[in-house]
Amino acid sequence: MRNRARRPLTAAEEQRLLAVARQHPSTRDRALVLTQLYTGFRIAEVLSLRVGSVRRNGRLLPRIGVKPRFLKGKRGCTRWVPVTSELHATLELHLQRMEADSQAAGLGALSDDCPLFLRVPLGEGAPESLSTGAARKIFARLFAQARCRNDGRLGTHTLRKTFARKVHELSGHDIHVTCAALGHSSIAVTERYLEADAREVARLIRKADWTRRPRHAA
Repeated sequence: MRNRARRPLTAAEEQRLLAVARQHPSTRDRALVLTQLYTGFRIAEVLSLRVGSVRRNGRLLPRIGVKPRFLKGKRGCTRWVPVTSELHATLELHLQRMEADSQAAGLGALSDDCPLFLRVPLGEGAPESLSTGAARKIFARLFAQARCRNDGRLGTHTLRKTFARKVHELSGHDIHVTCAALGHSSIAVTERYLEADAREVARLIRKADWTRRPRHAA
């Protein structure tokens, strides 16, 4: 299924997913969900991140950047996104877990080149990044636990579309701001990301029924 067929989570589904992710025993899976939800990066971009992408000299960076070679189209400039407070705390905990695994395996300090989202914990195999297929399975499990409606349109692109929905709403439905936040090349691409909420459409149609309200004299 193509990415544009994916749907964003509703506000209620998003809150349920956050509740599930915050209690998840795996710091990797928790950080994976929150990184995509709070940055809006594509899943391939998220999985391209290294320890050095989020931390320098032992301190978390205030923003995360994805270099052009990892972006869709592999052109343009590095896309920078600020790190929110919850994402900061989540990444800090995840890095602490990775550091502990590295020390326990006798590998020493965590390398900046180490993938941020590992296929297996350090010491249990080669330090390879999680695959998109494995990420897809993680998301599917968490969506099910959060009771997100499975209409065949949930996937790894769902959280990027959820990010788009949130930015669009918070910006007062400013398409230009939303386009910039997503790193799109044109507004036409952003428009395809945004879809009307059927319940909100129905509410506004009912609200437009002026026959149920007294009309003022001209």
